[in-house]
Amino acid sequence: MSLFARYKLPAALAVVLGQWFCGHAQVRDGGIDPQNLGKGVWMFSLMDATNKVGGHVAGVTNVNSLMQFYRASGLRYCIVKAATSDKLFGDCYATPQFTSNLVNTAHANGLAIFGYNRSYGSNIVGEVAVADYVFNQGADGFVFDAEAEWEAGPAWITNGPAQAWQLCATVRAHWPNKFLAHAPFPIIYLHSSFPYKEFGFWCDAVMPQIYHFASTGIKGSPSAAINWSDVNWAYWQKSLYALPLTNLNGVAVNWTNAIKPLLPLQDVYGEVVNGGIICESAASAVYPDQDVQEFIDYSAADPNAPTAGGYRGVNFWRADTTGSNQWANIAAGTSGNYSNVVNHLVLDDARATITGGWTFVLTFNVTNRTTPGFVGATGTDTNSFGPNYYFKTHGDGSAFMQFTPNILIPGNYDVYQWHPFLTNASAGTPLVIGTPAGTNTVFVNQQTNSGAWSFVGRFSFAAGNASFIRVQDNFSDVNNLAVVDGLKLVYANADIVLDNPNARVDYSGSWSTASAAADKYSADYRYATSAASVTATATYRPDFPNAGLYDVFIWYPQGGNRATNAPWTISFLGGRTNVFVNQQSNGGGWRQLAAALPFSAGTNGFVQLANNAGPSIVLADAVRFAFAGPLSPVAFQAVNRQADGRITLTVSSTPGYPLWLDRTTNLLSWRPWTNLLNPSGTLNFTDDSATNHDAGYYRAHQ
Repeated sequence: MSLFARYKLPAALAVVLGQWFCGHAQVRDGGIDPQNLGKGVWMFSLMDATNKVGGHVAGVTNVNSLMQFYRASGLRYCIVKAATSDKLFGDCYATPQFTSNLVNTAHANGLAIFGYNRSYGSNIVGEVAVADYVFNQGADGFVFDAEAEWEAGPAWITNGPAQAWQLCATVRAHWPNKFLAHAPFPIIYLHSSFPYKEFGFWCDAVMPQIYHFASTGIKGSPSAAINWSDVNWAYWQKSLYALPLTNLNGVAVNWTNAIKPLLPLQDVYGEVVNGGIICESAASAVYPDQDVQEFIDYSAADPNAPTAGGYRGVNFWRADTTGSNQWANIAAGTSGNYSNVVNHLVLDDARATITGGWTFVLTFNVTNRTTPGFVGATGTDTNSFGPNYYFKTHGDGSAFMQFTPNILIPGNYDVYQWHPFLTNASAGTPLVIGTPAGTNTVFVNQQTNSGAWSFVGRFSFAAGNASFIRVQDNFSDVNNLAVVDGLKLVYANADIVLDNPNARVDYSGSWSTASAAADKYSADYRYATSAASVTATATYRPDFPNAGLYDVFIWYPQGGNRATNAPWTISFLGGRTNVFVNQQSNGGGWRQLAAALPFSAGTNGFVQLANNAGPSIVLADAVRFAFAGPLSPVAFQAVNRQADGRITLTVSSTPGYPLWLDRTTNLLSWRPWTNLLNPSGTLNFTDDSATNHDAGYYRAHQ
């Protein structure tokens, strides 16, 4: 929920604002925010993706069920191959695989969709036509997959920078308000002839291909690969400030405007399923499932990200070869800042304060942009979280390292810690969890589960930074070591899932139990014969621990004798809504009935299936309620201009939940401005920079 307020101030920075937008990412058509893009995937072969996602997801059999699966996995966008150079890509189809129907289906499921071209630069006019085609299909964005073909060497690259400028400038002129990105190599030093700054100047974002098995020096470590990319991009960005202002084809160019948000791209390949890949070739390698989790988490925790504010977007190549466990890790990870998602709080050891004599260990020499290498202390500690960690010999507890997370959403959090493999790590390293309610000490066995997240426990945290997690040195196996590496807090106000045997599910009328369908949820399901009027109902009535906004999903096994118009009723705070579902298709997975409906605490709300449908039976299997955000109105109580031109806002909202403030000058392109805790429910905030704008609007939302 959001409201907006208008501000009117002296005209002072209209021209400067325009220059600022050139140098930084701008919110584009469709609300695409390059600085806050979230999770996405690349698709090379749409036919393989719709074939059960390469054989890994039974419920995906067409484009609609694919997009439903993506949305249920927490994706915000997908990137689909549209062309190679100047030729539209048909894959195994007789016509192009990127079509308006594909775009419309993605949009119907709440996903943004971008087309991409494996760009060669050999036919600039033809490649511009490809981008035009993609946008004419209704795409939200376009990505130049520009790699080695753009480096010095190929006969057609006579002047790579000039050709890149021509390509990108022309596409931008045709589509001035659309999202553009490019996906180059991440290690600039090794590809110095690539026209990075020309692509960067015209694009809104960069998706460096951080492929972690591409170098032996980083030992296949996802977080070390991210750090190596960080060093290269930071060095390159710094170099742009030394370049003079210039004029290219009538455009005044400050090359620092080529600095755009980075959205790390990871290579993900899963196990091959017989019959899963029917069009393009399967991957020759299978990457560890856990690498996906480390990549997402370290992208969020990275203390050295060259993008201001850190990485708020991440994506994966390629969706049609991603394994089931890898998909589970993609779904579980968080990226970007959204008011209806409680992000994981992931902290690298650089975020901890140090008391006492802890020893710092550099595992990967990624501070060298040219040739990274494993350093380490033992030769076995290649699986650190990031390129370093700390250890401490036995002591009396007075030496410790302390993490102090900033909690935006109060509630229960699952706490995890990460440690590399050390043969002499303690089997009982003490972690002290301090909250306003008191302290708890948990002894963690750091001799097991190295290079992964180890569960510490579930604890209740208040909003703010009054809580802490402290790693101490007073362990009992005195000849060993306490290790500090990564820490993660996962919001644990879990989804409410009501399976059919649950006591909170009530059946009236005649229902039968069956278990034959392979795509059922859990052990069995219920079915009732269709009728002209209601003679049977299945009512799912959750007991909500907290009032809030919830997304509602159902699960059913599909089949030819199912109703094509099964009537579901959702009763929520303030109203009811009816949704008719075709149970002959799109089963075997969570299907969303409604998004962000308000429910009060307790058992007043419900979801109900009735049998007044056709042609044969209706199925009741499971219902899921997923927390989508706090319940309260957001309201501007006052908007006052001070004598010096500053604006003071007074906003009321739910106490203890974060409040986002955005602003715009045209009501079209909103820019995230700031987010703040509102512990009391009423917040006063002064915009010191407002004196430099002539007129515009504020928007507040939770």
